[in-house]
Amino acid sequence: MSFLHPLALLGLAAAAIPALLHLLQRRTPPELEFPPLRYLSEAERQSARRLKLRHLLLLLLRTALIVVIVLAAARPLVPVRSGGAHEPTALVVILDNSPSSGAVVDGHAVLDRLRVAARTSISRTSAADRVWLLLADGVVRGGGREALLASADSVTPDWRRLDLAQAVERAAQLVHGEPLPGREVHVLSDLQRTALATGRAEVPRGVRILALAPVGGRPAANRGIASAAVAEGAVVVAVAGSDGEPAPVTVRIGTREVGRALAGPGEGAAVSVTLPPQRTGWWAGEAVLEPDELRADDRRPFVWQVAPPARVATGPGAGPFIGTALSVLRDARRVHEGRDVIVGDVPAGSTGRWVVQPPADPALLGQANRALAARGVSWRWSVAGTPGPLVSRDIEQIGGTQVTRRYRLEGTGGDVLATVNGEPWLVRAGDVVMLGSRLDTAWTGLPAAPGFVPFVDALVNRVGAGAAGVGTAEGTPRVEFLVRGTDTVGATVFGLDPRESDLTPATPEVVAAAFGPTALTLNDARFAAERFAGTRRADASALLLALALLLAATELGVATLTR
Repeated sequence: MSFLHPLALLGLAAAAIPALLHLLQRRTPPELEFPPLRYLSEAERQSARRLKLRHLLLLLLRTALIVVIVLAAARPLVPVRSGGAHEPTALVVILDNSPSSGAVVDGHAVLDRLRVAARTSISRTSAADRVWLLLADGVVRGGGREALLASADSVTPDWRRLDLAQAVERAAQLVHGEPLPGREVHVLSDLQRTALATGRAEVPRGVRILALAPVGGRPAANRGIASAAVAEGAVVVAVAGSDGEPAPVTVRIGTREVGRALAGPGEGAAVSVTLPPQRTGWWAGEAVLEPDELRADDRRPFVWQVAPPARVATGPGAGPFIGTALSVLRDARRVHEGRDVIVGDVPAGSTGRWVVQPPADPALLGQANRALAARGVSWRWSVAGTPGPLVSRDIEQIGGTQVTRRYRLEGTGGDVLATVNGEPWLVRAGDVVMLGSRLDTAWTGLPAAPGFVPFVDALVNRVGAGAAGVGTAEGTPRVEFLVRGTDTVGATVFGLDPRESDLTPATPEVVAAAFGPTALTLNDARFAAERFAGTRRADASALLLALALLLAATELGVATLTR
């Protein structure tokens, strides 16, 4: 039990007043032996016993009356399961407005239901509470109740994907640090299975986690485009989602439809659509699905560059593997003879673009570094590095290939395109591309890998030419081009996280594993009942005042009727 006005309890000292008055009124009268009145002694003793009982009852009633009045003035709050107010509480409302919240279930958007629940949680807070709102952008918003209500009302589906386990852990740590009696986190999400498959929130003791359960029934069927990339004159479109029906895919360049294909049912289906020949330059298109329950993932842009083949020559010490790869590329008309790009060891005094590898003889390392410095290259080959696998986001063909021998690349500026053990292995500095290893099987397994020829293709046609290639990022579907001077040298394709396309909700067991065993997954009615239930209190002063009236009436009756 707690009190709204605890200082009023000082008035309990007044409960001693009736007892003090009772003690002061007690006196022993002098005894005189008066023979004529001896026959009244027995009657007097019986009357004294009745008066003693009357006085004791009045003492108890008056003391209880004072205690009850003082307690009513202190306004005690008693725990209740429903109704009433709640003690000061630190609350974080997690409103998951990630792309999947825009899905339509039973004719209504999922976000509409989540928004109403968020508004109800926030509107039930008081000035004594600390409240925050956490959205899919990861920003924790504080402020007054009206400001947070306005933020919740204006929420729309975001393009970002919310890590629910991480969000719950952040929210739990935030409320745990507040010196308030109540600490709660309200999770308002569609609770996608893919959003809870990995990660576990560390929730401090005493923090209540309440998660709104998804609407029951069969999950909404949905298919979305997971990726679209151009290779060898065709766009390869991967389709994700949980629907078991085939999905027709339409490919457009601008407003012109250039092809259609039917993606098979199930997760991971992919189709390839041949693109018509285009003029030299950068081209953008999009792959589109027919509208379904989630519109946000029904389209994904793609971009590619049509460029004339590079004119390539091999320099001294290029090695047989580079020569063979370039021969294959010439036969495929991917490169031509010329000296726009030179591949091999550092060619002293040469102009044009270089793709250089370290010399086979360590004694020539200093000479090679001086030739690089003469070209204004700030990078150099240093001491031998440790073996390890290649890691690259820019050239996917070489990822995971083992490097057994290499030199460390040291320098500043430029672009690091591949690493080994976190150290640069492939660097572009101006018009020079440096490799940390020779392209030979004694140095790396790359020449024997299936991706070696595509790697050399990328080196001479894209990396050596200074193009950044096509990258991908999470965001609203669009294409952003990278411009260097007046030239377009790369592009980034933005799209939604493919995991948003699977609308299958997590089971209560998966939710408990992600949020902790004490987390409650509740339907709408139970969620409303459990809000602030751990700190819900009702004001008992009215009941105490009614009891005080009853005691006063009883005291008056005893004092009057027994006089």
